[in-house]
Amino acid sequence: MEKELFTILRLGLGNSTPEEENLSDFIMMSEEHWAHLGEKALEQGVLGIVMDGLERLEISPNGPTSALSKQQKLEWIGQVMQVEQRNRHQIEVMNGLAQKWIDEGCRVMVMKGQANGTLYPKPMHRSPGDIDCYLFENYQIGNEIAKKEGANVDEGWYKHSQICYNGELFENHLFFVHTREGKRSKRLQKELEQKLHVTNWSTFPDSDILLPPVQWNAMFLTYHACAHFLSEGLRLKQILDWAMFLKKEQNNVDWKAFYEYCDRYHFRRFADAMTAISVEYLGLRIENSDVTIGSPYVEKILRSTLYDDDYIYNAGESIWKSRWHVIRSLFKYRWRYEEIYQESIFKQLWWYASGYLFHTEKQ
Repeated sequence: MEKELFTILRLGLGNSTPEEENLSDFIMMSEEHWAHLGEKALEQGVLGIVMDGLERLEISPNGPTSALSKQQKLEWIGQVMQVEQRNRHQIEVMNGLAQKWIDEGCRVMVMKGQANGTLYPKPMHRSPGDIDCYLFENYQIGNEIAKKEGANVDEGWYKHSQICYNGELFENHLFFVHTREGKRSKRLQKELEQKLHVTNWSTFPDSDILLPPVQWNAMFLTYHACAHFLSEGLRLKQILDWAMFLKKEQNNVDWKAFYEYCDRYHFRRFADAMTAISVEYLGLRIENSDVTIGSPYVEKILRSTLYDDDYIYNAGESIWKSRWHVIRSLFKYRWRYEEIYQESIFKQLWWYASGYLFHTEKQ
């Protein structure tokens, strides 16, 4: 199933053509096999990309999909239509609230989900989460404006407020990282803030919402994916985000500065593995000789992504239950910290405990 899944993902991302792929394995796929592939794609947040690949597979004269039942295909089409509908609604609501902020003099940057969607051939097929935004020095003003617009604003979170507006959840970020996890995290927060001191900004399509600068995005995407990998669980969707970022921006990143950053914050092994997975499994073509491609951790990280049952993001758990899950995962998957992050789990546990017991957000 894995081989076929990655073949279809390469096709869906536009990284290969049916003529470049060996499609003989699809001949042996049963209806049950196809159903399992779809379940894994849905679990990993990439069903929309799989459907794009399937479309290209079916129009190929060598695209054997006869065992894929019409009922199964219609079910997937319905699920992808829901993804499209959710994206359209989310973008409409995001533009609406962001314009209220902008009209009051706030700068608004969108990051993660909808920003990453702009990197894809079909942005509407990237599975959305919530809406992550940053209002620079106007964090509190943004909360107050949202309240005036009738939004429900929960300021009980230290890293960001949660704004429920017209059926969508916004995270208005005060911090980009978990600053309660020690001095290193506080240094990282400050460094990310400094990387936003740029003059040339790109904007989200048909709006005045800012998109992250390229160097900042390389740094943040790596941090964010690594943080998920260590404690909450990584999904293929986040690896695809990195692959599509590299596809578009590999010649616009200062790679020397990026790898120095990775070395400072223990992200190097993880970043190299993400790039290697993008090349070896997702068909990404690297044309910049400054980009490191190889990694001995590809298979281990990929197996963990596909099969470790520890993904808790947006699982509906209470904050304390989620924290217990994180601590339990820390011991269960200690190799992630010790081999990939190169940090003792006991040191990490100390940062977790001291951060939440004696926290301060002074930078």
